[in-house]
Amino acid sequence: MFKKIVLGGLALLCILGGIFIHNKIIYVGEEVDPLTYFDEFNKNTNNLVYEDIRIDLDEPAKLIDGQVFVRYEFANQYVSDTIFYDEAEKVLTLTNVREVVRLYEGENQITFAGVSGNYILKLENEGLYISANLLEELFGVTVEQGSNERLFIATNNAQEQKIAVTKKKASLRTHAREKSTVIEQLGKGERVYVYSEEEGFVRVRSEQGIVGFLPSSEVKDEEIVDKISIPEVEQWEINPLKETVKLVWDQVSTKSEKDWTKGKYAAITNINVIAPTWFSFGDEVGTLEDRGLKSYVDAAHNRGIQVWPILSHNFENTGLTKTILSSTNKRQYVIDQVIQYARTYGFDGINIDIENIQTETSDVWVQFMRELYPQLKAQGLIVSVDVYMPSEWSNHYEREKVAASSDYFMVMAYDQHWSGSEEAGSVSEIPWVENGIQKNLEEVPKEKLVLGIPFYTRLWIERSNGLNVKSYSMASIQEVISSWGVLPIYDEASGQNYVEHVQEDGIYKVWLEDYESISKRIALMEKYELAGYGAWRLGYETSDIWDILKKVE
Repeated sequence: MFKKIVLGGLALLCILGGIFIHNKIIYVGEEVDPLTYFDEFNKNTNNLVYEDIRIDLDEPAKLIDGQVFVRYEFANQYVSDTIFYDEAEKVLTLTNVREVVRLYEGENQITFAGVSGNYILKLENEGLYISANLLEELFGVTVEQGSNERLFIATNNAQEQKIAVTKKKASLRTHAREKSTVIEQLGKGERVYVYSEEEGFVRVRSEQGIVGFLPSSEVKDEEIVDKISIPEVEQWEINPLKETVKLVWDQVSTKSEKDWTKGKYAAITNINVIAPTWFSFGDEVGTLEDRGLKSYVDAAHNRGIQVWPILSHNFENTGLTKTILSSTNKRQYVIDQVIQYARTYGFDGINIDIENIQTETSDVWVQFMRELYPQLKAQGLIVSVDVYMPSEWSNHYEREKVAASSDYFMVMAYDQHWSGSEEAGSVSEIPWVENGIQKNLEEVPKEKLVLGIPFYTRLWIERSNGLNVKSYSMASIQEVISSWGVLPIYDEASGQNYVEHVQEDGIYKVWLEDYESISKRIALMEKYELAGYGAWRLGYETSDIWDILKKVE
């Protein structure tokens, strides 16, 4: 019995050992088909490699009538997101800072970035395919069918290519390990594209399009292939205003004549731009609500002030933003209206203030700016845009891309604590502003960055049953504080003057916007050599604020 147990145990060990050895052999030596081994590739269909990236898309490239086509998703995600397709309206739009060109199914004879060509779009299996010559001629990316007809190879010739050759026969492997799985056998003298180095290995792509690793000792550098020239587009002039932006936003609620000899307009000194709240999304078609007046523009021009009306979302029907921006036709309708209103009223620029962009509308928001910018610039208009301070919840605003499609990028450096905040605090602490400037400058050129400053504050009341808050202008909050008989103290954390007043119904708190706080904001603008300031809003300031602003050169 004991003998049987021993023999049985030995047999089991042999079986387990055999399984282990078999698995080990597969792991260290057996050559596999890379088109079935890698998860990014789809079996029995065409696949695509772009540089050293295996493209994880269903049939990303194919031959149609003997010509190479690629799926739109590849072109948009890997080549350029300025290639933008509206699936609902079946239109492909190409943009740069000077042009908007649209293509439709079938042949399209276009000129874009100085290049003329015939580019074909095909709708197959409910997907859009783009003729590969568009990517080559406009973006420098070639797409070819490899020797294995199931694998297409895309190369970005607009960037430098490093090419090496094998010193001897070599095994291309899945990982940067000596005994990892082999995916291709290479002969001596075969050329490979080199992408990176990793612990004695190089990551390469073979001429057959297979991406893997070779020991660094088994290849030698042969050449660096210079990038080819692709069409260059002339950029628009930096700082078209030709001086520091000194802007105030003007809240206008009705289409009525304004007397510029009285009230808030009479107080204006030393600004060069005024931005009235004239336009907003009015309906699902994209019709704009209009509060504009030519007499307003004439009055501003008579004082040497440019007018950049605000185009905003609809604050009462925020859903219009997605509806309008998601449609090529509606985006264009909005742009056409702005151009027509500019001719009617004679204003000088536009200020885009669409504040309710969500993550799912980020791409169409960027596309709107990319389509609007070249068309308005062609009309001689200045384009500015208002964007929230950088934060985790506003990163999807794509600051770098939006800044590239505008002359001035205005960061709304206020509402750090807003009416919906769960705790009392400053509208805009000075350290918070400086930190926001620094973060913005990581994506936005300082020559375009305009600092938004607040002419308002908030009164917070902490009660046993919760927190109450109300907005005040600079002058009106001073009247409230005077009635309390309380003097402000300096709050080091916020860098502002602070008032706290205890009453029977609660604790009253105010972080003041005043001469000192505005002075500090202007000092930050000058410290970081920003393009200027924009103040919200005209009529909320005290008269001494103009003493600060008139010093801005």
